[in-house]
Amino acid sequence: MNNKNIFWLIAFFTAIRLIVAPSFGLGVDEAHYVLYGYYLDLSYVDHPPLTGWVQAAMLYLFQDSILTARIPAIVIMAILSWQSYRYLLVINATQKQALWAVTALNSSFMFGAIGLMLLPENFLLALIYPIIITVLRIEQEGKLKSYLWLGILLGLAGLAKYTAVLLVLPLLLYILARKRYDLLINPRILLTASIGFVMILPVLLWNYSHDWISFTYQSAHVTGNSSLDLKSFLRSTIAQFAAYNPFLFIIAFYGLVLSFRSTNSALVLAAWVGLTIELFFIGTSFLKPVLPHWPALFYCLFIPIGTILLMQASPKRASITRAIVIFSLLLSAVIHAELYGKWGTFPDYKSPFRDIYGFELQTKQGSDLLEKISSSKKALAVMNWSYGSRLHYYSKPYGIKTFVLDDYNRQFSLWENESPIGYDLIILHSHFNDDNELTHLRCDTQIPLAKTDILLNEGKVDTVEFIECINYQGKI
Repeated sequence: MNNKNIFWLIAFFTAIRLIVAPSFGLGVDEAHYVLYGYYLDLSYVDHPPLTGWVQAAMLYLFQDSILTARIPAIVIMAILSWQSYRYLLVINATQKQALWAVTALNSSFMFGAIGLMLLPENFLLALIYPIIITVLRIEQEGKLKSYLWLGILLGLAGLAKYTAVLLVLPLLLYILARKRYDLLINPRILLTASIGFVMILPVLLWNYSHDWISFTYQSAHVTGNSSLDLKSFLRSTIAQFAAYNPFLFIIAFYGLVLSFRSTNSALVLAAWVGLTIELFFIGTSFLKPVLPHWPALFYCLFIPIGTILLMQASPKRASITRAIVIFSLLLSAVIHAELYGKWGTFPDYKSPFRDIYGFELQTKQGSDLLEKISSSKKALAVMNWSYGSRLHYYSKPYGIKTFVLDDYNRQFSLWENESPIGYDLIILHSHFNDDNELTHLRCDTQIPLAKTDILLNEGKVDTVEFIECINYQGKI
């Protein structure tokens, strides 16, 4: 067996993603990050700029489309699969075992989504294996180029996501645990730090000119409530258990435990990284629910590692592991088939397509209704920022003004660069919005204009009301 088999495996998963990618609409975060590309900047309120810069490049090079928005995620997942395979060979996996482990990674439900949707996490995933390998090279050889390369990698991580700062602690803990103090008391490490700092200067400069808004936002976003909430922790854990596939979830934690017991440096370093990431999100989940993709870095490392270590444990465990991977692959295939074909029927307002279906239709209808209003100051609006990303994106072809009447994410107010006060607004009010939100609007009058059911296979995905707010004057 030779390395060409991994390329065939990656090509298979990539082809599936290219087929499925254009078949469903942009999700909440996806649309938000495509908008980053439209509003190119040094940084943004909720994330550093790398995702936006990549989306801007895609918009510059190619025609705007759903597929264009998703090609970077597909490419990154292919790169990640290759990196994982190479890393697994470093920890003494056979090529056949490594192929099974990469298949396990791609069969996880969450990585199926990450392989289709470009998020800031995607870049961290693509950087973690090179960071681990580079630190190992510094430990073994101490060459200048490795120190320089580590600075570049950490700088890129800092441009991708603020939680990249968590990577510094496990790298230090690993070096201290190995008693390699010489690696820290070394002028070359200053080059690493300097390169990383210079690379994240756009983030710092942007925040300096915007009253450090990102750091305020992230602090509130992470800490949430001031009191501990066990239900929040349980919800977060159950969400990860389901999102990554229950079997692969268990395999990941099995891999973490055995990695700490290993004498292999590559496994021990991965364990320090994985444990730091997971403990951080476990801790914050007691304050506020953690979305499943946030700790993806942990599962990216330990689904493949756990798979390898199980297969190496005994022939029986290897057989069980292969059966789990095949079962996971079949489940993932069913999900991708449903995403592509949308053949399933679901009870009204219970569709899993709620966040990725129907926004283009409702935005067009809102635009048509807006044309009938004679006011010189008119716009479409939504009450919640999570709907705002789709409204902003899908309204682009119509060239109309849009507003998000929600202060939670101040990024929209920066993009809109104008107050909605004094505008005649058409509010797109979803079935899933709180009806009391409309009572908080100060308008001369509110006029119901239309009501539309978003249907899929005769089931209601959503119902949208279009309500005219004449002379909007803010909220009560």
